[in-house]
Amino acid sequence: MSTTAYSSTRRIDVQDPPPDGVDLRSAMRLFPTGVALLCTGAGRRAVGMTVNALMSVSLAPPRILVSVLRTARAHPVLCESRSFSVHFLSDRQAAVAGLFASRDKPCGTALEALVERDVLPAALATLQCSVEQVFQGGDHSLFLSRVESIGHGEKDGEPLVFHRGILGTTHR
Repeated sequence: MSTTAYSSTRRIDVQDPPPDGVDLRSAMRLFPTGVALLCTGAGRRAVGMTVNALMSVSLAPPRILVSVLRTARAHPVLCESRSFSVHFLSDRQAAVAGLFASRDKPCGTALEALVERDVLPAALATLQCSVEQVFQGGDHSLFLSRVESIGHGEKDGEPLVFHRGILGTTHR
């Protein structure tokens, strides 16, 4: 059975039974999001991952929320360290986003060197954050975090965005 939502001018059919994860992923690919690199841990325990489930929660005091899959390599390190940096990637950093979305992502001192050499110079901004609370959200954990410092980077770059399964820019 189908019901109608928002019966104003356009009819939208709502599924019955409810959608599953495949349906949600398909729909969310239509919602453009920014792309960032989250790094946590230090030394041999340093790990990074590409994220796009990130949002500003509060300006006063400054807070963000990031969603991390509980089976991600970075999840236990983030839970233990309770701090992270997030680098807003520019349109010139699609290869970095792809690398950190893969299984072959660098970690440990190789990650730290790559961030210093390749990520920071071209990132639009970097936030240093400390985790205040962790909420369970299905197969993800939601990390509500205080923004401790903000560094602005590349002044002329465009943001890297994820839309329809493709990394790109806001200008096509």
